[in-house]
Amino acid sequence: MRALLWLLLAAGDPRAQLEALKARKAAEETAARLLADRERSILDTLGEAEEALATAESEGRQAEAERLRSERRVVEARAEEAEAQARLEARLAELRPRLAARQRLGRLGELRLLVTAGSLSELVKRRALLDRVLKHDLAAFQGAREALADRERARSARQAEAVRLAALAAAARERQAEAAARREERRTLLGAVRNAKALHERAAVEAAGQGQKLAEFIAALPPPRAGAQSHTGFVQLRGRLPRPADGPVEVGFGRVVNPRFNTVTVQKGVDIGARQGDPVRAVAPGRVAHAGWFRGYGNLVIVDHGDGWHTLVAHLASMKTAMGEEVEAGTLLGTVGDTGSLKGPYLYFEIRDKGRPVDPMAWLAR
Repeated sequence: MRALLWLLLAAGDPRAQLEALKARKAAEETAARLLADRERSILDTLGEAEEALATAESEGRQAEAERLRSERRVVEARAEEAEAQARLEARLAELRPRLAARQRLGRLGELRLLVTAGSLSELVKRRALLDRVLKHDLAAFQGAREALADRERARSARQAEAVRLAALAAAARERQAEAAARREERRTLLGAVRNAKALHERAAVEAAGQGQKLAEFIAALPPPRAGAQSHTGFVQLRGRLPRPADGPVEVGFGRVVNPRFNTVTVQKGVDIGARQGDPVRAVAPGRVAHAGWFRGYGNLVIVDHGDGWHTLVAHLASMKTAMGEEVEAGTLLGTVGDTGSLKGPYLYFEIRDKGRPVDPMAWLAR
């Protein structure tokens, strides 16, 4: 991101320079606040940065989608204008020779045509033919006027949509710049936590506290509704569970020593080295007991498999399920991300027996 920002600065676009400087200023101010406010929760600060980033990215996607819709409307209006122009030209091509013939005939010519009739019936017939010709010409003229009005309406619509498109494009650029600033702010926050030992240790303590709160949260989850599908037999799946996402187990269950700061944390699950955006799936049938944000775990999905067994997948980029939904093994729960994560994108996976964490490696198929 920093390289991109400085490339924009070097490009010489004043607006790009301004947005890049804003992004850098916001990132540095956030890092300064985090480093100065020693009493503030690191997880809360990270959560606020992630919420601001998610909002900015959502607004950016909405602005871009509206810009694309407006772009399509401009194309449609241009096609309507071309179609109306073609109709107008066709009407005019039909009218020109007829109007020229009528001009040559003139009013006296019509009179001569009538008075030279040899009989009353011939006179009536000629009068009727002239009226039909006149009616046809008037209809063609009216069609030309309508085609002209259609063209002008289509042209006005195209011009108005073009003006709107320009405004939407500017708004989309602003939202994208805001998202870039928020991404840089979050990156700076994570960098500060990873590089400062005191901040890293505080984050580890906060994470441990959140682990206890998560256990309390699971213990307080409501039982299945009356009539809901009953799930049993999870214990028989020991050693045969599929992984919730593709990737190696990078950090195992139990005590983990940070090689840089020599700090010790206790893992109640495993870290799976999955890629950003990879699908995350249920490992066994069950009911979604929770699907939402949880401090320190980001987007968290908990599946109740019955008999007190739960599986958890955390730090999801997106969630594709909702609380109370019945799922089967392989049902899509969400995608891999880094929400609430101090490590970057990966999947955190837990198995709990009546709220007590167990080592997932004994349950996963080899």
